[in-house]
Amino acid sequence: MLETLRIKNYALIDEIEIDFRPGFTVLTGETGAGKSIITGALNLALGARASSDSVREGARQAEVEAVFRPGAPSQRLQALLTEHGVELEDGELIVGRRVSVDGRSRAYVNGALAPASTLAALGEELVDMHGQHEHQSLLKPDRQLDLLDSYGGLWERRQTVTDLVRDLRRTRKALDDIEKDDREQARRVEFLRFEVNEIAEAGLESGEEERLKAWRHRMNHAEAIVAAANKAYALLYEDDGATTDTVGQAQRLLEDVAEADETCRAVSAQLAAVQTTIGEAAAGLRDLAGGVEFDAAELETVNARLALIGNLKRKYGDTIDAILGYQEEAAEEIAAYENRDERLAALREEAEALAHKAEAAAARLTKARKQAAKRLNGEITGHLRELGMEKAVFEVQFESASLGLAGADKADFALAANVGERLKPLRQVASGGEISRIMLAIKTVFAESDAIPTLIFDEIDAGVGGAVATKVAAKLAALAQTHQTICITHIAQIAAAATGHYHVAKASRKGRTLTRVARVEDEARAEEVARLLDGSLSELSLKHARALLEAS
Repeated sequence: MLETLRIKNYALIDEIEIDFRPGFTVLTGETGAGKSIITGALNLALGARASSDSVREGARQAEVEAVFRPGAPSQRLQALLTEHGVELEDGELIVGRRVSVDGRSRAYVNGALAPASTLAALGEELVDMHGQHEHQSLLKPDRQLDLLDSYGGLWERRQTVTDLVRDLRRTRKALDDIEKDDREQARRVEFLRFEVNEIAEAGLESGEEERLKAWRHRMNHAEAIVAAANKAYALLYEDDGATTDTVGQAQRLLEDVAEADETCRAVSAQLAAVQTTIGEAAAGLRDLAGGVEFDAAELETVNARLALIGNLKRKYGDTIDAILGYQEEAAEEIAAYENRDERLAALREEAEALAHKAEAAAARLTKARKQAAKRLNGEITGHLRELGMEKAVFEVQFESASLGLAGADKADFALAANVGERLKPLRQVASGGEISRIMLAIKTVFAESDAIPTLIFDEIDAGVGGAVATKVAAKLAALAQTHQTICITHIAQIAAAATGHYHVAKASRKGRTLTRVARVEDEARAEEVARLLDGSLSELSLKHARALLEAS
């Protein structure tokens, strides 16, 4: 709902703040007092075109801010909030606009700069303003189709069509992807075959590059390895005073006295183990010295192999495993291409079956829509006649459309207001009291289906009086049970039916004309209703006003 509207330096308004409540609220006042200025300011906050003419004389800029508390946002509103990255702050959504005297304007959503188009998109899900064509969702054919489906309880059938059409589109896209640019695909597959063969001929093995590099490193240091192994062997086994001789002598000395001392016996055993270890190490060094032999031809072969691997890495991946992975993917693409005829046949068969199912489901949905439309036509026409449009005829007009997510229909709400007039789409109906009453009739029928929380009616009482005015008031009050309803009116019956009442008036200050807005209650409200009755505050008009308020 609309919770607060703040206006500063806009037209005749210097600064006002209006706190709205749930239910039915009316704004009353003399003609020209500025009631429509308030709706104009709200429209500006909801993305309407900005003009420097709206800036109050002598001010640098006009400012309008509207605070909404949408509760649980509708699916459409939530999608918009998500799309534009807007989060509710303490459950509030604040939209605002500033217009400078040079005509430049800035739009804000929750304090952050935003395009005016974002305000307009959000506004269409927050407010329906009837009496002028901005923010009238019911004038949009796509919303009309949504409301018809809600009214008829057809969303499950519609979802079936949506799911089938999505599947059909996915299948047709897969077909297009296979069929398009087949010559280019053939060239690509031929090149992939070359790449797969090149990798296959290389006979790569996982970990091979690391093993070859280790071998090459060893060959490049073969001379140093052999020299070190021979020198170490000599130190351990061949040179005078070799380590094995020294350890052996020490071990034998201790062995001779081992029976006399336990420590000598233990150390002798340790030295015997060391001598065995030295022998094993010496044997290893001897084998190493004899086993490392520089082979120039083999080194050249290894270098050539590493160069081949490096070339393949530049083409297909940073590692051998990556190259082999690319080979596998390319082979799968080749296989898919070679099996495309079977795949094409299967997809064509699937697309044909889905198209048949989708068309049949859409045809059933169309039939159900037309049945629901007949009921809707009668209901809305009945409400229009109760609202003083005795000759009006409402009709949902259908036109065939290409099969889409919403089915195969275009629906247009149409009206013939008088006998002899042809049915015309609602968006072509003149604005003013007539369109407001039409919208009231439609909103009354769609009260439970329409997710837009705030409804504003301007000029709804044009040409209305007597019993019809009472019926208009009753319908507005009933509508306020499910939607926040705000109405600008000159009719006492409508004003008396409201749960909240604001009086709009002009005032003068320092030679300047200002618009003032005040909430009226109790006796002040009775006086305002009396003024609406006959322009006076006579005892008779006050008595009548109090009776109207008591009855409401």
